[in-house]
Amino acid sequence: MFQAGDPMGYFYKVTKGIALIFRSLQDGRRQIVGVHSIGDLCGYLEKDATYNFSGVALTDVEACSFHRRRFDDLVARNPDLGSALANDMSDKLKRAAEHMAVLGQLKSTERVAYFLLQLAEVYNRKMAQSEPLQLHLTREQIADHLGLRLETVSRSFTVLKNNRLIGLVGSDAVAILDRRRLAEFARLGTV
Repeated sequence: MFQAGDPMGYFYKVTKGIALIFRSLQDGRRQIVGVHSIGDLCGYLEKDATYNFSGVALTDVEACSFHRRRFDDLVARNPDLGSALANDMSDKLKRAAEHMAVLGQLKSTERVAYFLLQLAEVYNRKMAQSEPLQLHLTREQIADHLGLRLETVSRSFTVLKNNRLIGLVGSDAVAILDRRRLAEFARLGTV
């Protein structure tokens, strides 16, 4: 969809599907900073008139594109639109702050539990998807998002499965078996 460092022209509002927003690190690794779905804006953040992050379609994605400079002019003339954009950015900042707290405070398996609950909420609220939860993400992508190693994410899925909090459905889906206990585990680290 867009590449960090490229000149910024357009940003996007996802109308269908899921997009990953990430930054590539110098050693070849990447840090996934966002999983965007229906209604989310992506590609809006810039640095020196270039995209600050990269964005790729994780599933089939449909999106509306907006020319950044023309959109900024439109916002300047329409305060209601500017207010809606400010609210969207505020929501993104809240999610980013919450994600940083998760990375800083939760242990690895707690992070995975929290991630599954958040993903289930987004899918249910925005895409009307329910159980089983189609991840659309590889274990490696989940690790990149949570600041973990691939092996750690795999072990965490096993721990959650062995404690009967989740069930694995094939290689790309998870059934949340006990949402209350999974939420307690994500918050307290105890089963």
